[in-house]
Amino acid sequence: MSLFRGGLLATAALTPIACGTLAAQEQPALIAAPTADSRAELTRVVSAAMNGQPVTLADDALTRDSVLTIERRTPPGPQGRAATGRTLEAPEQLKLVLRGERCLLVRADGREWQLDQARCVPAAAAAR
Repeated sequence: MSLFRGGLLATAALTPIACGTLAAQEQPALIAAPTADSRAELTRVVSAAMNGQPVTLADDALTRDSVLTIERRTPPGPQGRAATGRTLEAPEQLKLVLRGERCLLVRADGREWQLDQARCVPAAAAAR
């Protein structure tokens, strides 16, 4: 067997192990026992993820599901009320993950923000 073919076999054999290790290090998470401080931090971080746009979040955001979907507000019409019609922009999804001990909010494009005030737990453990 040539050295090149042997190297490919070794790489192919180790790839699933490496991928499994990375997947084990990062896992979906939930916020456990949110506090006023952790909710305020989450609101600030989500606003930052939305390019500084103000956001309104439920008190139980990310406590039952590790994915947060943010829809854009309908722009105001001529009288200041929400205009009729639809907002055509797709909602933004943010995922809460645990990477080691770090609790991160990750946007679909890969940008991430760390939450320091929130106590995060693996989503799989919270479901039990």
